[in-house]
Amino acid sequence: MSKVKRLNVKQFNFNSDLNQQSKTINYIALSLSLIVPLFFLVPVQLFVRPYGRPMLLAERFFHNGGWIEIFFLEIYSVTLTYIILYKEQIKKVRIRYWLFFSVIFFSQLILGLLVSEKFLMSGKLHFPIPALIIAGPVYRGGGNLFMPILLLSTIVILGPAWCSHLCYIGAWDALAARHKKKPKPFSRKFSMIFRYSMLVGVILVAYLMNRLGVSVVVATTFAILFGILSLALMYLFSWRFGYMFHCTTFCPIGSLVTLLSKLYPARIRIDHNTCTFCNLCTVSCRYNALSPQDIKKGVAGWNCTLCGDCLDSCHANSIYLSFFGSKKNAWEYYIAAVIGVHTVFLALARI
Repeated sequence: MSKVKRLNVKQFNFNSDLNQQSKTINYIALSLSLIVPLFFLVPVQLFVRPYGRPMLLAERFFHNGGWIEIFFLEIYSVTLTYIILYKEQIKKVRIRYWLFFSVIFFSQLILGLLVSEKFLMSGKLHFPIPALIIAGPVYRGGGNLFMPILLLSTIVILGPAWCSHLCYIGAWDALAARHKKKPKPFSRKFSMIFRYSMLVGVILVAYLMNRLGVSVVVATTFAILFGILSLALMYLFSWRFGYMFHCTTFCPIGSLVTLLSKLYPARIRIDHNTCTFCNLCTVSCRYNALSPQDIKKGVAGWNCTLCGDCLDSCHANSIYLSFFGSKKNAWEYYIAAVIGVHTVFLALARI
């Protein structure tokens, strides 16, 4: 039986090679990866001057530097999209460009503190802890809603991609989970109950702090401890179990993104006409979103973030992205848009 399975895998690899050779360049997808950054960055360069300073970093150091930055970012966006689509290396490439963004994000913070304030967005620091996107406005009773609006806008455009391509903390959880070659089983029921309890709990604690008049010092201490706990959980669970415990079970933002993304019209689906039920995709998924039961149902589970890793693992090419029920070029257009937004985040996301 094992020999038959090996023959099937080789056959599907051969078919995949033929598909790769005959694959034509989707210029619409490449154009999308070019247009998305332009759509956001050109108006920012021309008109946006928050706190009396340009948003694009290069413009802060020399006149018209923002245009040069946009030019190189455009090259980066199109090149990255091409590599993902036509080299079919999403699983390897995604973690690298995600980590690259996170490193740039935190490097600018360190440089802003140690070298020059120009590396900071405004000079008014806040802790880069995802939970504060919700807890901050609740504790303050309003105020600056930039991050909540940014989060909701991202969900509208890309669905759950925040949790698999854009979060500055999630990249480290993904790296920790990949320490294990094969993730260990973990109770989805516990994960779901715990994650939504965390969402409600964080909102409730922030609200009570507001009502009780808890000082900023005490609230900040709670935020720091929460951030330290997040990092500890990446080691205690993600590193040891091989799936992203922080992102799928602990992070309240992950809970909110997953919940709201159910309104997004894209789903990862499995074609039973070609699926061999080898379950290799369950190993590649670090969000605990692909179990044998999900494969039998033909659709990824609740935790799916449309990361695309499972597409690489499927030798039969049975896994695809469905957008409004159609799979024609859906993944190509989606990942091109994701890379475009990732490029925008690379240019603008700083503290």
